[in-house]
This record gives sequence, structure tokens and C-alpha cells, in this order.
Amino acid sequence: MRTIAHISDVHFGRTDPAVVEGLVKDLSERKPTLLVVSGDFTQRARGRQYAAAAAFLKRLPSPQLVVPGNHDIPMFDIIRRFFFPLSRYRKYITDNLRPAYQDEELFVLGINTARSFTHKSGWISEEQLLDVKLRICPLPPNVFKVVVTHHPFIPPPRDPGADVIRRGVEYVDELEDCGVDLLLAGHLHLAYHDDLRSHYKSAKRSILSVQAGTATSTRRRGEPNAYNWITLSPGPQGLCTVAVRAWNAKRGCFEESLVTRYNRVDGQWAREQQVPVTELAEKTLVEHPPEAVPPKQGF
Repeated sequence: MRTIAHISDVHFGRTDPAVVEGLVKDLSERKPTLLVVSGDFTQRARGRQYAAAAAFLKRLPSPQLVVPGNHDIPMFDIIRRFFFPLSRYRKYITDNLRPAYQDEELFVLGINTARSFTHKSGWISEEQLLDVKLRICPLPPNVFKVVVTHHPFIPPPRDPGADVIRRGVEYVDELEDCGVDLLLAGHLHLAYHDDLRSHYKSAKRSILSVQAGTATSTRRRGEPNAYNWITLSPGPQGLCTVAVRAWNAKRGCFEESLVTRYNRVDGQWAREQQVPVTELAEKTLVEHPPEAVPPKQGF
């Protein structure tokens, strides 16, 4: 069994200090197998924001796998945006834009989907797809295979027109051929998950797509700050449990909110009923049912 703490969209420059401290405490106590951060370390890619994000990472458990987000590229510094878009990310966070984690049961590959020529959207290049093929395809079937991007592959149920990864349908064949089991992303500040086939009708392989909300930012989308605690049991009859750990402002801590269990049956992810385990989760489901669209805010 392996555990992944999946946090995203911390947005230093627009954080809630109490939530930041609560997240550090919660993760330090839980000690995951791997900590994944799926982008947007900063609000505007400024040096002081990156310095704060770097200090934050040093307080979290290791090993860590991180990828940048669209906010980690400068918006108003045009020269840096188009000629040195991730220079500060490389300086403060990591110089590795092709991160990977591997042990005998788990392989996780990070892909940078942030691009200079768009403010929000992102995509995977041909070179990055080749990286997927070379690094994931040769792995044996008993290894649980995960790909991390900032931009999600599927939209939230409440907003089918939300900004997802561009040309996603073009990547599905490669992901299927290499036996990818799980996709992790952020970007939309909403926590949700589903089978990839719910959005890509041409997809044949059952691949689970899991998105995290914003872990520490004040730029919420009608949901509390949260992150995903993912428990994996590799193998042909594998299990994947996604527990959303949400910030409870009254108690001043993160606590387990919604828990969803997926069983792999004959190669297909079968979703069990989503169970709210706290009053906070029940309140979220009542106020924001799947068909409701939360108010959008500019990226």
C-alpha cells in the first residue's frame, strides 16, 4: 500500500497564514509515501512569493514531486514571460522539469503543462509524450502508474465548460498504451474525480482522474481549502481511496471530509458511493451540489 498527499494551488502571495500552518502540521503528522504538488506555487511568479513557497516546501515531508502551474510564469514581466518563463521556479523550487518517483510498487511522472503563450490553458508537447512512452511503457503491470500535471484532463461535473488541458483527446492513446492508472491535477480550485472515459468517449482504458482544490489560497471557488489523501493498493485488483481533507476554520485544522473508494474490477475502476464524514462535508454537498456552478473568478 502507498499513500500520496496531493496538494495544489498554494498561491503564495494570496494565502491564509492559519491554513498554511495547519497544512504543515497535518502533513508532518501523517507522513505520506510521496507528497505531490500539482502547480501554482505563487500568485504572480514574483521572487518574494517564490521564496515563501520554497520555505513552505522545506517544512513538508519528503520525498516530494512537484510541477509548475500557469501562475508560476510571470504575467506582466513580458521579457521574462517569453524568454525565461520558469527561471524563478528553477531557482527557488527545482531545476527538474521532468520529475519522477519510483519504488517497487509505484511510479509517478510529473509533466509541465504551463505555457508562456496563454494565461490559463496548458498542454503536453510531443517531446513530453515521448517521455511518457519511454519512462512508463516499459514498467511491469504490477507497478501503479501515475501522471501529474497542473491542468486537469476532465472538467468538474458542475462546470462542463471549465478550462481543462488542451488537445487532451490526443494524449489518451499514449496514456492507455502505457497503462497509466491515475492522473493528478489542480488548476480549477475544485476537488473532484472521475474515470477519464466520462469526458473522452474514445477512451478505452479506465484511468482515474483526480483533481485537488486549493490547499492554502484565499481564492476559493465556494469550497473550503483542501487537499487529497490518496491510498493506493497496486495490482490487477487494485484499490484507490481518495479522501478530501478540508480545512475546518472553527476547529483550526484539516480533517477528513469526503471519502470515495474505487475498486478495480476486470480492469475497470468501479466507484463506490461518496461518503461525507464530517458536518463540513455535508454542508458543502448541500450548498454546492454537482449541478450547481460556483461563481468564477479570474485567473
